[in-house]
Amino acid sequence: MDYKLRKLTSVDLLNLQKIYNYLEANKNCLKSLYENTRGKNNHHAKKIQVLDQREARGSVAGVVIYRGELQISKLSIQHPNLDNLLIDFMKQHNPKFIFNSVYITKNCQSKPHVDSSNVGDSIIVTVGKFEKGNLYVVQDDLSTTLFDIKKNSLQFNGVRHPHYTQEFTGTRYSLIFY
Repeated sequence: MDYKLRKLTSVDLLNLQKIYNYLEANKNCLKSLYENTRGKNNHHAKKIQVLDQREARGSVAGVVIYRGELQISKLSIQHPNLDNLLIDFMKQHNPKFIFNSVYITKNCQSKPHVDSSNVGDSIIVTVGKFEKGNLYVVQDDLSTTLFDIKKNSLQFNGVRHPHYTQEFTGTRYSLIFY
């Protein structure tokens, strides 16, 4: 498997703390995955099997496809300062990585899945006050590797490699840049 594990610097951690503070101060900016799947066809929430997780929240910042057209996400329109924080983080952390969107989840423990619409590599990192909550990735030989994505970012192809969240306690945000 091709992957890049990159240690978070003190500046990265400071930028992630700013993102965490923003998300905690604007708790309703992420949609409830539980409520948004009740009686609706939310393919992603079903795929990662979070329908029973009442505290799981998630939304996309940046560009989204809605009814076949590229648009700026509602999250980005309503929270442009959050977009700026996300961009600032990646400019510092990995300035050569090109992304159009960031999927942000809160307290979401995904089950094994592959990403369906991402193109190329994604970068995932977590932030918050939690224990465990790292990422399992299934390798080409079907072995599983656990990556620490609280002290590092992980760049990998989530379309090719099934992955899922380690159990955790506390408040955990994941940021998936793609």
